[in-house]
Amino acid sequence: MPTRTTTHAPEIQLPPDAATADDHRNPRRRRRDAEEQPPEVGHLVQPEPRHDLDSLILHPGVKQDIHAGLRAMEIRAELERVWHISSIQPQEGRCILNFYGPAGTGKTRAALGVALRLGKPLYQVDYSAVISKYLGDTAKHIRLAFAQARENDAVLFFDEADSLLSKRVATGESCSTSINQNRNTLMQELDRFDGVVIVTTNLFENYDPALLRRIQRHIKFRLPDEAMRRELFALHLPNHSRIEADFTVLAGLSRGLSGGDILNICVNAIHAGSTDDDPMKWKVTQEMMEREIRKVKRAKREHEGKAKRVIGFQ
Repeated sequence: MPTRTTTHAPEIQLPPDAATADDHRNPRRRRRDAEEQPPEVGHLVQPEPRHDLDSLILHPGVKQDIHAGLRAMEIRAELERVWHISSIQPQEGRCILNFYGPAGTGKTRAALGVALRLGKPLYQVDYSAVISKYLGDTAKHIRLAFAQARENDAVLFFDEADSLLSKRVATGESCSTSINQNRNTLMQELDRFDGVVIVTTNLFENYDPALLRRIQRHIKFRLPDEAMRRELFALHLPNHSRIEADFTVLAGLSRGLSGGDILNICVNAIHAGSTDDDPMKWKVTQEMMEREIRKVKRAKREHEGKAKRVIGFQ
C-alpha cells in the first residue's frame, strides 16, 4: 500500500501591523480608541489687532450692545457690592451673546473682536467633528467643546449654530430622543460654563425658546448702510494710489450687499487689475469695480431665485 504523504500549507508571514489593521476593521475597537484619545471638536483662533472692535465697520448700536455685555463682566465686583448680583447670577464670568443677522455682516469678526478685548483666544466649534451618527456621541462632543474652551481659557464660539440650537423635536418623530438629548446637553453645559459664549445664526426664529432664556444679549447685525459701504470699499482697497474709482458711487451701486460681498468684490477687482506683466501698471478702475458688483448681484439673484423654487416644491 503506498504511503500517504501529508503536505503542509506554506506558512504565511503576517505583516507587523496586521493586528493593528485588524483592530481598525473592528468598529468597537475604533470607538474604544476614540474614547481613550478625545477628538478635537474645534480649533483655537488667535485674534489679531485688526479685529479690534472699535476698528470694525459695524452699526453703532451693535458696538454699543457688545460693549455693554462685556462691561457687565468688567464691573462685576461693583455689581456685587451694590446689587448682590451673585444671588441671581452666580456665574461670575459667564456671558452668553447671540449675534444674528444676514451672512457677511461681521458676526465672526465681531466674535474675534470680543476675544481680543478679553485677551483670550477664540475656540471655534467644528460641527463636522461634533455631529456624530453614533447615539450619544454628539452629546459627548458638546461636553468636550466646553471642556476644551475651559482648558484653554477661551471664548467659546458656535458659528451658524442652527443645527444644535434649534427647537426640540416632538416625541415620536424620527431620532427625536437623540436630537432632544443634544439640546438638553447643550443647555446644561451653558448653565455650568463660567465664561464667554458667542452663538451666531442667520435663522434666529429657529432657536429653542429654552435657549433664548439663557442668552443675556441678542445683538442684531444688519446690512451696511451707504456710509458704511463707502468705508468698506476704502478699507478693502488699501493702496489708494492705484485706485481709479469713486467710493461714493460704488457705495450707491452696492446697495443690499454685505460687508463680505464687498470684500469679495474688492479682492476680485484687485486680481483683475493685476494681469499686466509689469506690476507698475497694475491698477483698479471704476469699470472693474462696477463689473464685479454686477457679478455679485447677479449671483445673489440667481441664488435667491433657486431658493424660492425649492421652497415652492416643498
